[in-house]
Amino acid sequence: MKTLIVVALVALLQVLIGCSAEKPPEPQGIPAFVLSLADKEKLAAFQKEVLTIENFTEKALNIATEELKTVLKGGEISLNLPSIIDRAKNESLKAAESLTKKAIPEGLPPEAKRLLGESKTGFMAAYKAYAESFDAIKSFTTNKNPMALLEYRKKNAEAQEQLKGATEKLKQIMTAAGVTK
Repeated sequence: MKTLIVVALVALLQVLIGCSAEKPPEPQGIPAFVLSLADKEKLAAFQKEVLTIENFTEKALNIATEELKTVLKGGEISLNLPSIIDRAKNESLKAAESLTKKAIPEGLPPEAKRLLGESKTGFMAAYKAYAESFDAIKSFTTNKNPMALLEYRKKNAEAQEQLKGATEKLKQIMTAAGVTK
């Protein structure tokens, strides 16, 4: 009988406290806001800088990814693979470093600044995860350790998720501000 009472109390406490594994849904966008023409231009320039960094880094990542696909499908490891991996890793780290130097434009509402900061942080985290994934794949190619391949896939998936979230937040800000590009 005591066990039943204890179980019932624990269940009741969980309901009252709200111990749930589910996260509350994140808000889908922010309300539209009005910016001056100068502030819109600053925001558009910030977006252009971020997307330029992303585009340049993406080229190095795509080259490395294509080379890795060949290796993972059972192809031979080319002599260029280590330098391609190093270049992709370095470009990823440079991209993250470049973003740390980018200031969030002034004149935005607090919610927009917060989301833009989260977007910037997401891009930086994505590039750092890409760099870590290339460390893992380099370990895989030199040591033939299958655990390194798992680490590569984990870090690569993490990077892609971070990049997706950061891009979505940036789009939300641009849409709410009425800046189209």
